[in-house]
Amino acid sequence: MNLPVVIDIIIGLVFIYLTLSLLASEIQELIATVLQWRAQHLKRSIETLISGGSEAVKDELQLGKIGHFANSIYDNPIVNDLNQEAKGPFLEMCRNFTHGMGAFYRRMTGRRNVFGNKSSGPSYIASENFSECLLDTLKIAPLLRSIAESRLEKFKDLQLAQIKTIANSLKLPESVGPIIEEEFTWLAVEFDRVVEDYKNNCSSLNAALDRMSEKLGFYINDSQIYLPETEVAGRDFHRQMAFVKTSLDSEVEREALRSQLQPSLSNVLNAMRKVRATQDTVTEILEEKVGSPIYQQIVEIVESMPESLQNSLEFLAQRAESNSANTQEQLQKFQQEIQVWFDRSMQRAAGVYKRNARGVAILIGTSIAIFSNADSLNIINRLSKDSQLRSTVNVYAQQIVANNAQNRQGNLTNLTKVKSEVDRALDNLALPLGWSEANKLAKYSNSNVWWQAFLLKILGWIISGVAISMGAVFWFDVLSKVINIRNSGKKPPSSAD
Repeated sequence: MNLPVVIDIIIGLVFIYLTLSLLASEIQELIATVLQWRAQHLKRSIETLISGGSEAVKDELQLGKIGHFANSIYDNPIVNDLNQEAKGPFLEMCRNFTHGMGAFYRRMTGRRNVFGNKSSGPSYIASENFSECLLDTLKIAPLLRSIAESRLEKFKDLQLAQIKTIANSLKLPESVGPIIEEEFTWLAVEFDRVVEDYKNNCSSLNAALDRMSEKLGFYINDSQIYLPETEVAGRDFHRQMAFVKTSLDSEVEREALRSQLQPSLSNVLNAMRKVRATQDTVTEILEEKVGSPIYQQIVEIVESMPESLQNSLEFLAQRAESNSANTQEQLQKFQQEIQVWFDRSMQRAAGVYKRNARGVAILIGTSIAIFSNADSLNIINRLSKDSQLRSTVNVYAQQIVANNAQNRQGNLTNLTKVKSEVDRALDNLALPLGWSEANKLAKYSNSNVWWQAFLLKILGWIISGVAISMGAVFWFDVLSKVINIRNSGKKPPSSAD
């Protein structure tokens, strides 16, 4: 057997593998669509991510929390809107049919519905969507805002109490005392307005402190009209109030004050992680009493979070706090850390999905090989003896590769055109497939022992099954390369190309 004949046999064999691989791809895609493999695998991967990357969680309470929290993420509009479904009576009927098939499969196999009370979910979630959804579900930003508002309220009360103490400590004449008291009442009203504007998102924390400093300056100036600095009371008032105002005006003091008023993201998550262990934790870390609204917010969040997720988020928050000037920057970096965390987990999940899909592809390929009697050993035997079959397959294979040369150069991913051309070729080809009398127990050797022929046929099926599982794209690429060899190399590109 000379080399051109060997190459022709290889081309025929690869062409048959390509044909059967196209069928296998269609079957696998249909099964994946009906059973929603991609969407289910994504949901399980997110549950694994929430559980800390371990599937060995045995605590029923934690398992319930993991499933409930994953469902709450999928119920969030940010993720729920990604599960877009086509509209129309016919499309809805098709969708209901596929969902019904999936539900029947789960009942028969005893598998749980990973989508909870829903019948489907998105097949892909971007890391940005996941991080936004996670923070929105946990209500981290509103919690941080509430803590900052509470601390600003306390700071305002302390400032007013300090100013009131200074004014009361002065030995003021009876005619001046009511005027100073009236000025203090005005200052308290202005401070309340500043805090209320901050709570209503009308100003930032820094702007609120600037306004407090400005109002305090007005109060000092107006009060000094009635307290000349030449008098002892006036000098003491001016000195003590200047010290109070410095805490708002000095850049160093302002930076320290902002750090006190803005909650640390890692401290908040640390309090959330430890709140179940002791009720004093929130008081120690966040200076919030048990029973306060903020404490109740933390308890509600903790009740919905698995312990593994609390630990993971605290670690990410510590990384996000490095070189972050304020809470807003911390939140932005925290969101970026969540995105990186999610992407890395999804990369591992994609590897698991590919391995599982490959195993399914081998099963489908082997099933197709058995049902179509695609015996690789018999195919090779028939191609080596039938020169007309070899030449006919060779012609059609070259036509398919030539018609799809551009697709191959652009990394072939759309097999629609290749499939249609293969279908037309099959109308004119009699491939050594099927359960005809000649293919039932082909004679591979000189032996007439039936069990030897049967074992060889099983081996041929297995070889075909593994080959079919390689995929149509792989075999189209192989076919193109072999035909280039058959044609004595690839034609060099022209100057125009």
